[in-house]
Amino acid sequence: MSLKLPKVSIIVSAYQGVRYLPATINSILQQTYTNFEVLIFNDDYNQTGRWFKGRQDSRLKFIFQENLGISQTFNQGILEAQGKYLSLINVGDLWHPHKLQKQVFSLDYDSEVGLVYSWLMLIDHHGKSTGKIVKPHPERMNSQIGVGNQVCLSSVMVRRRCFDSIGLFDHQLKAIPAWDLWLRLSQRHQLQKIPEPLVYWRQRQSSLVENLLIVETDLQTTIEKAYLDAAPELFPLKCRSYACASLFLANNVLHHHDPDPAIADNYCYQALQHYPLIGFSAEFIKVRLAVITLSCLKSDRFCRLLLLIEETEVVLRSTIHKIKEYSRSVWDWMLEEEDLIIFWKNSKVERQGKDY
Repeated sequence: MSLKLPKVSIIVSAYQGVRYLPATINSILQQTYTNFEVLIFNDDYNQTGRWFKGRQDSRLKFIFQENLGISQTFNQGILEAQGKYLSLINVGDLWHPHKLQKQVFSLDYDSEVGLVYSWLMLIDHHGKSTGKIVKPHPERMNSQIGVGNQVCLSSVMVRRRCFDSIGLFDHQLKAIPAWDLWLRLSQRHQLQKIPEPLVYWRQRQSSLVENLLIVETDLQTTIEKAYLDAAPELFPLKCRSYACASLFLANNVLHHHDPDPAIADNYCYQALQHYPLIGFSAEFIKVRLAVITLSCLKSDRFCRLLLLIEETEVVLRSTIHKIKEYSRSVWDWMLEEEDLIIFWKNSKVERQGKDY
């Protein structure tokens, strides 16, 4: 029996979207780097245990416990992990086969790097690529990371000793704790980017919409913590952070199965209040157009207009059909009259010939 400890510990929170768990685990087991353990947190053995019962892979470790929330789940995983490096992944997301190998190489090569992240490819809920690649910019750490789907939690690998200096996830953050952790980590350690999509981020109906007040509170707490001791000249960045947070919320509202354009529009208005220049950004324009379109589609006046157009179309089609029939009748009548005229002329010519 080998007593060799795994170099990488992978922590999977599988409380929501458990139907995607097999695909996520398969993408982990297909990694070209194999010295790892997988800690899978879930609260329903009937859903997950039976599926993996027949898999003879000692690297898979299931921890069945009550859902303590995303922050405490990942914190417990960090405390129980044996690896030198830690990777986190949300259930539903997938990894490129070389993801672990490239990130382990980066951390081994430069001991000053505390976190390695990559670009991500967006996939739909069926796992098919949307063709869109997200390229985060951590140099804009104080203003954008995390509020606009920047450094994805599933894309990182963190050096374990970093948690000794910055602490774990803030358990007070209930919905989106990653942004706060990246901000704290960036103040003490270097970040390194792998400029290629090593993660396939699944776009599902956002559960954040159901808890908008919790998400809004998390964002406010994170921003206030980040700028608590900041210099006065950084205040514009703080305003921009709040604007990006409001835009993030508006975008999540639009991804709900029954989006409310009034709520999304209110968040767009808040974004402009915090930072007016955000109105010129491509992301704001895209969200604003989506809100306007949705408002039109849900408007009673617009629905009545569509109904009027449809009724008018039916009347026009009927009228055109009748005109065609009438025109055909007239044309046939004209042909018949022409035949009669020709026949009459021919008969007259024949009679004149006989008279001579």
